Amino acid sequence: MQNSMQKTKFVIYSVLELALFLIAWELLSFTVWFPDYLSSPTVVLSRVGEMFVSGEVFPHISTSLYRTIVGFLLVVLLGTGLGILAGYSKTIGNFFSPLISFLNPIPKIALLPVFLVWFGVTDTTRILIIFTSAFFPCFISTQDGVRDINKLYLWSAKNMGAGSIRTLFKVVLPSALPKIFDGWRVALALTFVMMFSSEMIGSSTGEGLGFMILNADSYGRTDIVLAAIIVIAALGFVFDRLLIGLRKRVLWWHER
Repeated sequence: MQNSMQKTKFVIYSVLELALFLIAWELLSFTVWFPDYLSSPTVVLSRVGEMFVSGEVFPHISTSLYRTIVGFLLVVLLGTGLGILAGYSKTIGNFFSPLISFLNPIPKIALLPVFLVWFGVTDTTRILIIFTSAFFPCFISTQDGVRDINKLYLWSAKNMGAGSIRTLFKVVLPSALPKIFDGWRVALALTFVMMFSSEMIGSSTGEGLGFMILNADSYGRTDIVLAAIIVIAALGFVFDRLLIGLRKRVLWWHER
């Protein structure tokens, strides 16, 4: 009962926030302070509807989602796996520590020219940019989650005869999962950000929402630019809510 009431309140507050934002935007569009090159929300939302009715946006969405999902899955696989090993084993953690400290502050978009030389203007280049950007928060959050486990749990498992593998799967992973999901959520947001950036840079022809924005901007079509941005925001919101829903199902004991 309490959970359903909280969900209802969340929906109501979300709708009110969105409605107030759109109303303020629409009212500003009639004032002298509103730039002529920007479009009002009615124009932008009507353009979003036209894009979906005509179907022109679907190839761009499918291409962008392919790059985003592949990059995110690679992050989940490698970032989480290596993070668990680095947190569970002090030797492995000491090996990765200087590498992470050195590589993490680098703006990952700066690696794009290098990837372009190696792989050209391909999906491989874009997926690598997405992966390198989202890998570090996933790895660090996972490693911290494993290291922050209450030592009493580990000692109890060892005293009851559990080996290293059994302790890892029965004690370490369940205890670290809340932090792992936090890392996944940050990584997911970064995959959408870098998907947009990687598609805009080094792309003069092709498909993807980033290309769609770049192409529309070259013709001065701010309505299409803003419409594509809204589509990216909506996709990011949907996938974020799906990840939160998965977290609630997997970590039902933690949510309670």
